[in-house]
Amino acid sequence: MATMLRPLEDPPKSGIKVLCSDGRTRHAYAWIASFLANYPEQCNITGVKYGWCSRCEIDPDDMS
Repeated sequence: MATMLRPLEDPPKSGIKVLCSDGRTRHAYAWIASFLANYPEQCNITGVKYGWCSRCEIDPDDMS
């Protein structure tokens, strides 16, 4: 895992040049972050109704 992620260590420290949509080049500092949460917290953050699937269009009462 360390070998795979090693190329991602320098950009947060030294920054990278990024071409923006306006045609200008900007100096950016990229970060990779993750967020761990239990199911109720994930529902709160994403705005998904608790107990419903965000991908399905089936009412939970109709599932067997």
